[in-house]
Amino acid sequence: MRRSIRFAFLLLPAVLAGTMNAQTSGAPPAAELQSAAAAFSAGRWADANMQYESLAKRFPQHPLSRFRLGVTLTELGRAAEGEVALREGERLGVPAPQAAYRLAESLAEQKKLDAAIAELRRSAAAGFFVPNATLTGNPHFARLVTHAGWQGALDAFDAIVQPCKHDTRFREFDFWVGDWDVRPTGAPAVGPASRNRITLEESSCVVMEHWEGLGGSTGQSFNLFDRSMGKWRQTWVDNTAGQHEYAGSLVDGNMVMEGTTPAASGQLGRVPTRLTLFHISKDSVRQLFQTSPDSGRTWTPTTDLMYVRRKP
Repeated sequence: MRRSIRFAFLLLPAVLAGTMNAQTSGAPPAAELQSAAAAFSAGRWADANMQYESLAKRFPQHPLSRFRLGVTLTELGRAAEGEVALREGERLGVPAPQAAYRLAESLAEQKKLDAAIAELRRSAAAGFFVPNATLTGNPHFARLVTHAGWQGALDAFDAIVQPCKHDTRFREFDFWVGDWDVRPTGAPAVGPASRNRITLEESSCVVMEHWEGLGGSTGQSFNLFDRSMGKWRQTWVDNTAGQHEYAGSLVDGNMVMEGTTPAASGQLGRVPTRLTLFHISKDSVRQLFQTSPDSGRTWTPTTDLMYVRRKP
């Protein structure tokens, strides 16, 4: 989803053109639209303005032409006229996130700063993907930098671009992050230990496990808070063709997940399995695996491990 939203922003002209043409009967000729779009994309605002003004007059119900007429008017220093055309474009069907963003530009140029901030917040609330660097680099927003609502608008967009740095639920599993010596629970801390390195990846969205067992076993797991489910999910794969799937949540400070693991000896079938990581302290974590022979009515411990943070 994230990639798709990003590309929707980067390829906005093409996306809008395709969407609106499909929704509007009596659309302008494709060759004229392509010519206007080429001028628009190249920032040839006077040329684009002339072409979209002609299209908007001849095809008054075509939202894209009306909308882009508004953009070109703003770019040519006629922001008040641009605002009128932009609002008409939205009324005709331009998606709210894009319309609100362009309206914010027009309003900022008119020194209607409170209204501009409100439109930016509306755009962000609708999920428009705009990196902070794009916002701060937009010359139309230069007057907004000292406005009391500017930082809040930046934060609202950044929460879309980098959700894992704003949503505290993504930090619930950070207690597992670190470089660990791993031994069976209760075993003396002598001799070599298995090692498990848990790192934060993908802009701190993914808690990633890198396992190295004493007997040569290796494996990795990807752990992510899935906002569509409201749960944490783990997918594990290893060098014995093992594949585990879990989902769960934080319970009393401990991560409790349930899922299935492969049946023993490569047999067909999956075994109900519960995985619990107990947050003992900042330097110790206990990992307990349990399986169920009766579809989750009772649970039997199978593997019990203690993690101790490795010394530098």
